[in-house]
Amino acid sequence: MVESNASLILRAPRLIDGLGGPMVSPGLVAVGEDKIVYAGPAAEAPQFAGARTVDLPGACLLPGLIDMHVHPTYYWEQHDSAPYTYEHEFEDALVYSPVMIAMLAAANLARALMAGVTTARDVGSVDDIMFDVRRGVRKGFIPGPKLYVAGRLIVPTAGHVHYLPGLANQADGPDGFRKAVRQEFRAGADFIKLANNCQDLTQEELNAAVDEAHRQGKRVACHTSRPPSQRMAIEAGVDTFEHGTPTPEEIDLAVKKGIAWTPTLNITQEYLNRCERQAKDADPARAKIARQERAENLQHIEGKHASMEYALKAGLRMVAGTDSYMGEVRFDALADEIRWLAEYGCTPMQAIQAATSHAAEAMGWSDIGVLRPGKLADVIAVDGDPLADLRAMDRVRLVMREGKVVKGPVPEGEN
Repeated sequence: MVESNASLILRAPRLIDGLGGPMVSPGLVAVGEDKIVYAGPAAEAPQFAGARTVDLPGACLLPGLIDMHVHPTYYWEQHDSAPYTYEHEFEDALVYSPVMIAMLAAANLARALMAGVTTARDVGSVDDIMFDVRRGVRKGFIPGPKLYVAGRLIVPTAGHVHYLPGLANQADGPDGFRKAVRQEFRAGADFIKLANNCQDLTQEELNAAVDEAHRQGKRVACHTSRPPSQRMAIEAGVDTFEHGTPTPEEIDLAVKKGIAWTPTLNITQEYLNRCERQAKDADPARAKIARQERAENLQHIEGKHASMEYALKAGLRMVAGTDSYMGEVRFDALADEIRWLAEYGCTPMQAIQAATSHAAEAMGWSDIGVLRPGKLADVIAVDGDPLADLRAMDRVRLVMREGKVVKGPVPEGEN
């Protein structure tokens, strides 16, 4: 059978389609315009008249990766960070104006794209900056993953990150939270991000915010750092809860409600690494604080392991998110998060699905996350066999976003 609706064929010794089935070997993906035309065994593929074939020896084809937790406009932990202001006291001072923050965000998103991240979920940004960055990516002005942007975090007065300029939309009471949800949607938000540390919010406020977002057909993510914030978010019916160490009861309820968990394991380890560095500080007072924080972090990690162990048994959908921002975690660290998921008990295939099909399912993105005909042609190739060694996910050889090769052996304009 000869087909003519594909312009580019990618062929590799291995293919993982994101659905959790066995690896295909050898594999083939055929692309026409921005869609996948065929994905599967090379031996079963039809012939595509006029299509260019690119062979990727030693590689594995996978769906484009999805980072479910990034903050491209966070800048406060840059070593030279200054107040968020338009005032320039010195001509050569690096002041974090909206333009400067947008440029830093663009640079970091380009790094993520080159690491195979073709979709990213921005779970909290400074003012309206990311809406313009999103437009820039859509228009092709800057390289980057497809962006789904939450706008400002919605928090109670004096709640999580309220002290960071431009980041928090502070609200109070159920009606206040409904209004804040509407404000972020009016500004251009694709979904809503709430933040609850311990019990910053009341259950009624959470319920109102989730109900308002769902009433408008949009999803909700919620920062849940410490108990009982996980339980509150799950009871409110959020779509994903971020961070935390959920109990077995909370996990069972999340499974029943179809809620996904973004455990953000890599940043947990980065915090521990930072504490261990600071524990060696020459200042005894700072070193003592760092040792205390290290002990707390180790306790948190122990709880995280217990939560992950139960979550895997219970069938809780887990999704991969780096919590990348301009201080602690690199924007090309999704491969690290995938490996940490495996360290905490996921199989390599489950860890990969957390950054592909499971992430897409959690947000209702039906056009990405798997290699299947009719889906958007978000495809990557890595060197090696990631099911045998997840370090292969660091060796990204080809990145295709919506049918366009942005990294790899296909010259620009020929894909």
